[in-house]
Amino acid sequence: MKTNYFYLVLFFIALLFGSCSVETESHLIETPVLKLKAIGPMFEGSNTATVSWELDINSLLGEEFSSEDFEDARIHELKISTPEDEDFPKINKMVMEMKSKYTSMNRIGLLEENIQHNRSYSLKIADKQEEVLKALKDEKITFVGDFDLLEEEFYEDINFNLQVVIELMVKK
Repeated sequence: MKTNYFYLVLFFIALLFGSCSVETESHLIETPVLKLKAIGPMFEGSNTATVSWELDINSLLGEEFSSEDFEDARIHELKISTPEDEDFPKINKMVMEMKSKYTSMNRIGLLEENIQHNRSYSLKIADKQEEVLKALKDEKITFVGDFDLLEEEFYEDINFNLQVVIELMVKK
C-alpha cells in the first residue's frame, strides 16, 4: 500500500514538473569581427587587450521579443586570429573575459598555447558562465583578453580579430 502512495506522489511530482517547464528554442548570435587591441608600449608579463561591442538583441535576432522571453545565454564559441601585415611579438596564452555595465568581470574562455603571427585559434569555453544574458540585455559588452608577452618589451600596438558566438535560449 505504501508503495502505491509513493508511486502516486512521484507521478504527481513528475506531472507538476512537466507542466511547469517552458519550451525554448536556441538562437545563435554571432558578433561581427571585433578588433581586440592592446596599446603599446608593453613589457614582459601580463598585458591586456580590449574591445567593446554595442548590440540590440532584437535586431540581431530579426524578431521582437520582450526581456522576459529570454531564458538563458551561453558563450558557444570564441575565435581569435592574428593579423597578417603587422609586427607581432611572442605571446603565450590568453584568458578571455567579458564585462558589461551591470555585471562583474566573468571569464569566458582560455587559450593555452603560444599565439603566433597570421594564425587563427579557438579558445576553450569556460564551463561556468555567469551573467551572459544580463550582459546581453545591457546592450554593451566589453571583451578583455589578458595575455603574457614573452619578449622583454614591445612598443607598438597589438591587434587581434575576435569573433564570439553566443547561444541565446528564447521562450517559444
